[in-house]
Amino acid sequence: MSFKLDWNRLLSAERPSSVAAGVGSVGAVGASRSREDRNPFEQDYDRVIFSAPFRRLAGKTQVHPFAQLDHVHNRLTHTLEVASVGRSLAEEAAKIVAARGEMPAGRSAVDFGFIVQAACLAHDMGNPPFGHAGEYAIRAWAAENLRDIFGDRCTDPDLAPALNDWRWFEGNAQSFRLVSRSDRNERDYFRFTHASLGAMIKYPWASDDARAAKGKHNVFSSERAVFDEMADSLGLRSADGVVARHPLSFLSEAADDICYRISDFEDAVEMGILPEAEVRKIFVAIAGGDAPGPISSLRAKAVGALIRAAAGVFAEDYEAILRGARETDLKASFPPAIFAAMTTIKEGYDTIFGHRRKVAVELGAHSLLGRILSGYAPAVRELTKESGGYAKLGFIHRRYLELAWSKEFILANETKGLAWWLGRVMDHVSGMTDAHATQVARELAGG
Repeated sequence: MSFKLDWNRLLSAERPSSVAAGVGSVGAVGASRSREDRNPFEQDYDRVIFSAPFRRLAGKTQVHPFAQLDHVHNRLTHTLEVASVGRSLAEEAAKIVAARGEMPAGRSAVDFGFIVQAACLAHDMGNPPFGHAGEYAIRAWAAENLRDIFGDRCTDPDLAPALNDWRWFEGNAQSFRLVSRSDRNERDYFRFTHASLGAMIKYPWASDDARAAKGKHNVFSSERAVFDEMADSLGLRSADGVVARHPLSFLSEAADDICYRISDFEDAVEMGILPEAEVRKIFVAIAGGDAPGPISSLRAKAVGALIRAAAGVFAEDYEAILRGARETDLKASFPPAIFAAMTTIKEGYDTIFGHRRKVAVELGAHSLLGRILSGYAPAVRELTKESGGYAKLGFIHRRYLELAWSKEFILANETKGLAWWLGRVMDHVSGMTDAHATQVARELAGG
C-alpha cells in the first residue's frame, strides 16, 4: 500500500513529551494544560501572542536595518501580515479537505486557521538581530573561531553536534527550538502541539543531515528527539524512514513568500530604493489589473491574487502533497504571468540588498555579533571544564556569564554539559533585538 498522510494524525493536539523536550518534570504541567476547555491550537496561538520573544520581533530587522521611516516593516509587522495571509490560506485548504470528505470528526476550518496562524507567528521568533545578515554573521563567526576556542573538542561526539548547530545556524531551527520545548520549566519556551510544530517545518531534517550543507534545515541536533516524536505522532515518516512535510507547512511557507516579496518591494519604494512606477508594474502583473489610489491599494489586490494562486496549487496538487511527493513550494506552480512577476521580484533583490546603507549595517552586524559570541563561547567553555565551575571562573569569564544570566541561574546549571550551555548562548544571542545587540557590543568594546 502506498504512503499517504492522514488528517486524523496530521491534526494531532499532542504536545512534546517531557523526555523528548529535555525538560525533566514538565509532563504534569502539560497534562493540566490539556484539560483546559480551549482549543489546543488556539492555545498555541495565544502563547506566542503574549510572549516576550514575539514582542522582541518589533526590534528586529525584516530587510532594512534601523529604518528611519515608520511605515517600513520590522520583523513583527511582517510576521503579523504572514499570519493573516496564512489564516486565509488555511481556510481555503479546510474547504478542500472537507469537500473531499477527509475532515476529521470534531475538526474544522477554525483548527486549520489556528494551526497555520500559530506556525506563521512563531516562524521568525528564532531569527537573530539584523535579519538574514545575523544568520550569516553567526555562521561566519563559527567557521572562523570554533576550532580556536574548542580545539580537539570539536571532534568530541558529545559536543560536535552542538558545534555543528552553530556552523549551520538557521533562524527557523531556532524558532522550532523555542516552540517545541517546555513553556513553564524555563522562560520563553512554548511546547506547541505537534500539528503546529509540523506546520512550521519547510525542511524536515536536522543540522547534521547532508542536506543542511546547502544552508537549509529546520531542526538543531538538540531538538532531534522532539522532531522524531513529532514526525511519528503526525504520521509523517514513510516506511523507508523519510520524513514528509506536513501539508499545512506549504501554506505557512506560501504566506511568508507572499508577504515578504510584496512588502519588501513596497518598503523599497517608501525608502526610495526602487521607483514606484517599476513596482506598480510588477504588482499589476500579479493582480491582473491596476487599482486606483496609493500603491498600498494595489498591494492589497496583488496579495489577494497570490492567495488565490497558492490555494489553487494546493488544490491541484493535493494528492501529491498528501503522498509526501511534492518537493517544491507552492509558488513554483503559480500561473505563468504571476510566476514571471514573482521571478522579477526575486531578481530585484539585487538592488534592495545592494543598497549602501543596508550593506554597511550588515557588515557591522558581523562585527557586533562576533564580538558578543567571542566573549560568551570561551566563558561557557571554562564554566563546564571538569576542573571548572562558577567559583573557579576568572573575573572576565564570570562577568560575561553574569551579563547574560543571573548568578542563581548559573549556579543552578553549572554542572550541565557544554553542549547544553552552547544552546543557551544561542538562545540569548538570537533573542536580542538589533538595538540591544548593538548596545551590548558597544559596552563590551568599552563604549
